[in-house]
Amino acid sequence: MKKTTLLKNLILLLFFLFAWSIPAQERIAVIQDGQVLLLDTTTGDIIDPTFITLDAGTPKALIQVADEIWIAYQLADKIERYDLDGNLLATIDIGLDNIRGLSIVNGTEVWVCNSGTNNGAPGDAIIRFSLSGNNLGFFNTTPQSTSPFDIIDNGSGEVYISYSGSDNIERRDYSGSFLGNIVEPGVVSFIQQIEIEEPGVILAAVFSIISGGNQNGLYRFDETDGSIIDFWNLGNLRGVAKLGNGDILWSSGSGISKLDPNTGVSVLISGGSAQYFGRLNLEGCTIPPTPTGDSNQTFDQGATLADIIVDPIDVTWFATEIDAMNNTNPLLLTTILEDGETYYAVNIVDGCLSAPFPVTISLRLGTDEFNDANFSYYPNPTSGILTLKHKSVFSEVSVKNLLGQNILSLRPESSVVEIDLSSMPKGMYLITVKFDEILKTIRIIKE
Repeated sequence: MKKTTLLKNLILLLFFLFAWSIPAQERIAVIQDGQVLLLDTTTGDIIDPTFITLDAGTPKALIQVADEIWIAYQLADKIERYDLDGNLLATIDIGLDNIRGLSIVNGTEVWVCNSGTNNGAPGDAIIRFSLSGNNLGFFNTTPQSTSPFDIIDNGSGEVYISYSGSDNIERRDYSGSFLGNIVEPGVVSFIQQIEIEEPGVILAAVFSIISGGNQNGLYRFDETDGSIIDFWNLGNLRGVAKLGNGDILWSSGSGISKLDPNTGVSVLISGGSAQYFGRLNLEGCTIPPTPTGDSNQTFDQGATLADIIVDPIDVTWFATEIDAMNNTNPLLLTTILEDGETYYAVNIVDGCLSAPFPVTISLRLGTDEFNDANFSYYPNPTSGILTLKHKSVFSEVSVKNLLGQNILSLRPESSVVEIDLSSMPKGMYLITVKFDEILKTIRIIKE
């Protein structure tokens, strides 16, 4: 093993050991009237109304970069870098003009929306920085799009950028190459902050009314084709962020508000001119245990993420390791499993993430289906004898633990099977039954 790999593993080990004892403090941050406010990530309640006091010059957007907080000033043409206690560390003020949203891209760079040419800035462009603040250059967004306003990484090799000049949301790869539009020009006017609410859905804060067209307010766009899924006419929006309870935060020149998307009712949280939201983890995390289970699992076609068996049961699933490590683009449990794909389970406790656990899926290609109406098993949970019954004869029955280790294998050739689990440790077990080439796996709890 190379020395660099050993050093990297040692650093990661020390990080996790240190982080284990540090309390979690995940917050949503928002800029309002020269202050950074901290909000509860689930309810949107204000936790700290004066976390950081900012300079004049229209502070617009903020993100966390490792153990720093970066704040972009639209009119002061600078990025201020703070530690996680809110103390100013450094300022980047060269080559920037009329900057807006910023985001970590591919886990290795910070991209910043720029739209002016003062101070040696490149005009309509995305300026790239290393995570340590070194300028890595830029790429122009013209001629495709003008006046970039916000950036999000979708975690799968693409970046979405919103624009106020060309009024669109576009796709680019990690090199900055234009891939096409999600929302075409002319649908809405002046798109500011954007966020992926869930896979397939983009939240967008729309500031202006398009002449002869759609209103300003809060939009849900289809991530695939840019069609409008939902719309709430809330005024001149700037920022948007999804809360853990399902409500949606939005900001404007009038304040910070919270929308219940089920009822359409919006409630003011704090009055005063507000800008973008950001997500912070201020004091590290107590790292939860990594999920366990069989890293290779087989299912019938039509199975979903809810069918994958891991411990604990209530994990969050992601399509890529980058998404899993950054808690972005979580998958719905109704997501249909695809043959050969790897999905990543993360145990999230109090906003803190475990290491991702990968599970690779194999799908059976046969057309036969298991008839649940003919199959029964009881009791579950059980402290001793588990009874299995089927209209047909069981050809094979196996018992495995959640690590996929085989504990018991039977060839009963009977339609009724009794399995004695009394000597097994308490926990969850996987029982797989077979009739000819048809398989069925169930979860049993041993008390």
